[in-house]
Amino acid sequence: MATTAPTPTGSVDFGRSFTFVTEDPEWVKKILIGGAFMLASVLLVGVPFVLGYFSRTLRNVVAGEARPLPEWDDLGGIFNEGLRLTAVYLLYTLGILAVLALIGAVVLLPVVALSGAGDRASDVLGVLGGLGIVAAYGFLMLASLALAVYLPAALARSALRGTVGDGFAWREILAFITANLGNYFLTLVIYLLASFLSQFGFILCCVGIFPAAFWGYMVLASALGQTVRLSQSPI
Repeated sequence: MATTAPTPTGSVDFGRSFTFVTEDPEWVKKILIGGAFMLASVLLVGVPFVLGYFSRTLRNVVAGEARPLPEWDDLGGIFNEGLRLTAVYLLYTLGILAVLALIGAVVLLPVVALSGAGDRASDVLGVLGGLGIVAAYGFLMLASLALAVYLPAALARSALRGTVGDGFAWREILAFITANLGNYFLTLVIYLLASFLSQFGFILCCVGIFPAAFWGYMVLASALGQTVRLSQSPI
């Protein structure tokens, strides 16, 4: 008879987010396989597998499974689930790049118009160019920070509801974040700490960095899943 973890109350369990992986008797095998797909992600091939496994782990945490790590016995299904999350991630990233390109085009228009207008125009071009670089850099930094905060909730909604479109229901996603601000912020802190700790994989001659990075995604799945499960309103 399958067992489930008790429904959590209060806040995300900080410690268990990091240790739940080791409660699975086959955790070493599962993390090593995930590390292999993280390595394959360098060539983009492994990205859907990593995100698909993340999706299934997240759902298991939300469902209260005592051992949330799924098996690697359905690679086709994991890949298909991961494709949805990959699409969500890429579309948001491409959107930011498109806005950045638009900013660059707006800056370049007066530069092109003044390109043959003499020395005074050259001074103006220098100022415009500098302002354009500052504006583009500032936008990129702010957009990257906003995306890092927003994207986990978007991926969670897409994973739990099973469509790419649900990853772009921004009103519902923002409502979920604001309604669970404390736990959601704690989830981001947990993931940042896990990402920092995963860098110690370099100690193992760089080989360990990939399983460690994959473990970091599982930590995020656990903390984010707990946040969803604790939420009074569905994402």
